Amino acid sequence: MAIKTGIWIYWLFCAIATALVIARRDCANGLLSPRSASGQEKKGYHLTLLLGWIVTLLASGTYVLFTVKRDTGHYHFVDLAVFSVLNGILEQFMFIFWFLVGCYIGRQKFQNAPICIFMCGYASNVLYSGLIHSLFWIQVLPKHDLFIAPVFISALMSAIWVWLLWRYRAVISIIAMHIVVDFLSIGHLHFSWFESFQLFKSGLI
Repeated sequence: MAIKTGIWIYWLFCAIATALVIARRDCANGLLSPRSASGQEKKGYHLTLLLGWIVTLLASGTYVLFTVKRDTGHYHFVDLAVFSVLNGILEQFMFIFWFLVGCYIGRQKFQNAPICIFMCGYASNVLYSGLIHSLFWIQVLPKHDLFIAPVFISALMSAIWVWLLWRYRAVISIIAMHIVVDFLSIGHLHFSWFESFQLFKSGLI
């Protein structure tokens, strides 16, 4: 299997974060948006979920259009499938872990301001995401040039993902979205599926 050793080691740390989140799920739930006493906690869920999928596919599309490969990777389809599923699950729990850390810190300062607590969690999530992508993923993925447009859309995508977690506890949904993003973006770096889209983009710019 062509998945690098460094990625497996990263997944080990992600697995530890996953175990912590699951083991302390009662504490984690206490950091999220309080359940509605009126039973309306699912209000707006389907619209937010739809928006999440739209932005997820938009983020994947802009990554394909604006990320130029310097060389093509060597994954087989099995490698891509294993990577997408394992990373989609394990890294998403790592993102959840850091979101909860931010929420915990925010709650110490803004105990009666749930939106401020959410924003602290989101800031922690984005900070970790930016660091892991710039310091780790850029080193282990096939060489490529990433332009600024996908970064802003990815930040919006992350905001919707953590809102789905914060407001609706939609863990399975955001894991599924993460798997799709990984499948399309890593597939772009390792296969020639989207090269015609790259040519189309270069003709427009």
